[in-house]
Amino acid sequence: MGAAGQLIVGRYRLVRALGHGRAGLVWEGRDTLLDRPVAIREVLLPPDLGETARLRLVQRISREVRQAGRLRHPHIAAVHDVAEEDDTPYVVTELVPSRSLDGVVSGDGPLPPAEAARIARAVLSALIHAHNAGVRHGDVRPANVLIAHDGRVLLTDFGMSIPAADPAFSNAPEAGDRGPRAYAAPERAAGGPRTVAADLWSLGATLHLAATGRPPSTPPGSFEDAPGELRAVLAGLLAREPRRRMDAETADRLLAQVEPPAPARPVRQGSGRARLLTGLAAGLLVACAVGGWAVLRPGADESRAGTGVVAAPGPSASASPSASVSPAASAGRLKLKWHTAEAGWRAGVPRGWTREDGQYSTSWRARDGGAAFTIEVTAQRGTDPLAALGEAEEILRPEAKAYHRLRLKAVTGEYGPAADWEFTWTPRRTSTRDHLTKGVEYHQYRRVISTDTTTSVLTWTTSADSWDALRPTLVRVLSLFRPA
Repeated sequence: MGAAGQLIVGRYRLVRALGHGRAGLVWEGRDTLLDRPVAIREVLLPPDLGETARLRLVQRISREVRQAGRLRHPHIAAVHDVAEEDDTPYVVTELVPSRSLDGVVSGDGPLPPAEAARIARAVLSALIHAHNAGVRHGDVRPANVLIAHDGRVLLTDFGMSIPAADPAFSNAPEAGDRGPRAYAAPERAAGGPRTVAADLWSLGATLHLAATGRPPSTPPGSFEDAPGELRAVLAGLLAREPRRRMDAETADRLLAQVEPPAPARPVRQGSGRARLLTGLAAGLLVACAVGGWAVLRPGADESRAGTGVVAAPGPSASASPSASVSPAASAGRLKLKWHTAEAGWRAGVPRGWTREDGQYSTSWRARDGGAAFTIEVTAQRGTDPLAALGEAEEILRPEAKAYHRLRLKAVTGEYGPAADWEFTWTPRRTSTRDHLTKGVEYHQYRRVISTDTTTSVLTWTTSADSWDALRPTLVRVLSLFRPA
């Protein structure tokens, strides 16, 4: 068993134990290479396992965890790594300041139907993403649904379904009727494989706990104790026969009818690495797994801000993206207008571009679709901008061809640590939602700025052909940004 202060594979340090579950100990840890907090699950294998069985089990866990590590979604706790030290596997994931759903219900009682639907719908979106990637969770239950302190919902323990179902762990402790078996689909409890339908049944059981305070009976009854607006989706998800079970699309539609309208978008608290990797530039998801920030000193000329138009910059900008500026390009500089967000940050954005509000970001897009500017500001402190961008580059590479890095470096900015990432790439597939076209070369500049209270990500994307003409506008846009 690990001990506080222990260094795993020369990289991950165990800081303090957070809890003990069926699969072993969960630690707060530190990734000493990237200098970031992480959660580390120490998988305690049954002591009576033979060497062959132990090796086979470790290989299965490692294979599943690595498969889960490819998932990037706002409602999935990111899986960073799997390592082995002294014959013990360790699974390294995003550390999320949070409470588990079962802990919330135990402490506060059943949730209002709208809140239960909101949480279930977030988990469902995570499952749909995983299922589309060929990944089955296999252990969806309230203990694996995290309610972050900022209100986000995250599904965790992808890749850890083996300890939940493997007979080798059958003697591990459970929490009575709230243990894993209470949320396993009937076919899974009978030894069947992990399937999409089984994950959906477990989601239904998790929703039942959230709305009523207890898991469903066996077999599920008429759901008279559940709120009326949730009975249809509960009955559909908890159908005993997999072929009669409600599909994800229908469940999402019914849950959306119960979920309250989204509130105004505040600064989000403690977003963690998964948010940096998936949410920062949601409007450009294929290319923008992490926001990139460049720190240019703000220009002083704001004399025309009151008119809604930002004055053109003078010649004294202290830094700029690559490429020389021709007189024709400078003459084509776009007019800007001020945008002040409710969260407190301020930016000069191209006048006439269409604004798009995403779940985690705000974007402005040229009318011809050939350029976009995206901003996300989160209430996350302590971000390492260069490490975040380096990790984002590794995520981008498989999705791109003809990738060419132009710069990736830390810089000193007026507001705090920052880093820039500039590159060109060609998408491997067309994405209508992200306005990317297969075979078209794009040029992007990202800047990450870390202040004492926030992390900001600015992303500027154009077609390669438009880069030179729009670069002067980019210089001005970056120089005018003011964090919250």
